[in-house]
Amino acid sequence: MAEPSKKRKGILTSSTVIGTRSLESSKAQTTQIPPSISSPTLFSLEEQRIQYNSLFSSRSIIDPKFVDLAFFDDEVFDFFQAFQNSGLIQFISMKLSFYPELVKAFYSNLEIQEDSLISEVYGIKMVIDQFLFFELTQLSSDGVPFEGTLDDGWKFNFSVSDARWMVCTNQADMTGRLLAGSLAFKCRIMNYLIMRILLPRSSNLAQVFEEDLIIMWVFFTGRQIDWAHLVRYCMHKALRSNDRLPYPHLITLFLQHFNVPVATYPSAGGRRVTRGMRAPRKEYARSRHQRLFEENVGKTGKDEIYELFSEGFGSCIYARGRY
Repeated sequence: MAEPSKKRKGILTSSTVIGTRSLESSKAQTTQIPPSISSPTLFSLEEQRIQYNSLFSSRSIIDPKFVDLAFFDDEVFDFFQAFQNSGLIQFISMKLSFYPELVKAFYSNLEIQEDSLISEVYGIKMVIDQFLFFELTQLSSDGVPFEGTLDDGWKFNFSVSDARWMVCTNQADMTGRLLAGSLAFKCRIMNYLIMRILLPRSSNLAQVFEEDLIIMWVFFTGRQIDWAHLVRYCMHKALRSNDRLPYPHLITLFLQHFNVPVATYPSAGGRRVTRGMRAPRKEYARSRHQRLFEENVGKTGKDEIYELFSEGFGSCIYARGRY
């Protein structure tokens, strides 16, 4: 497994804070919360409580998804090897409960300085530097520090039209918006994992964004992304006002590492993006999956589509639902 590399240039290489809060203001004199109003509290400073109440207490959280690796045991999906080569298996299969109030408190106090995440919950300061981040997630820092747009080093080799031909069905319309219904079967699954786990979002799920297309092109061409940098970048974007908060299960991992107490808070759990589907034989699984896709998924570009994942083990049925 690749070790974390040294500092990388990009939006995260300078101190990043929330809204108009600057590094200088964070050093300003702060007010300790008196014991009478601190209740074994999430916050050690009154300014932290104000920040939380004004900007984060009502935020929504993106429901985390995880992969049941048994779904890929029959090796039907060749692209899964690309996920393994990129060191993503532990991250995409991470299954942890999360604590909404603690997640919001973590983000409320979050600062990103160079390659480190710095936050505080319950008065416990957490510094997740590059090396600790790798230790906990196994996400490599090797590769291009991708931030959703085409890297300068890739511009000579990448074209949108070529990438579309690479991932779409032969019947797909190559003009206008690229919809998930136009993707070939294995690319449909790949894109689902990208937008539900790696770069999670909660809207426009039927549309393939340029960043999704670039990442699929990266997988197909064997290039490398600095996945640790990309996750930190997504966390940085979430500090914008009213954005949904991603990776709540990852926050649980951080809280556990620093022994932050969580027992007094209600928890929520992630959902599988592969519902334990198990096919009896590789060749049967391929034809069965492909046929279900072509009949029920491949011809639609609407938000309402059919997920090719079963509700229990030992079956090859599909479940209707939101993509």
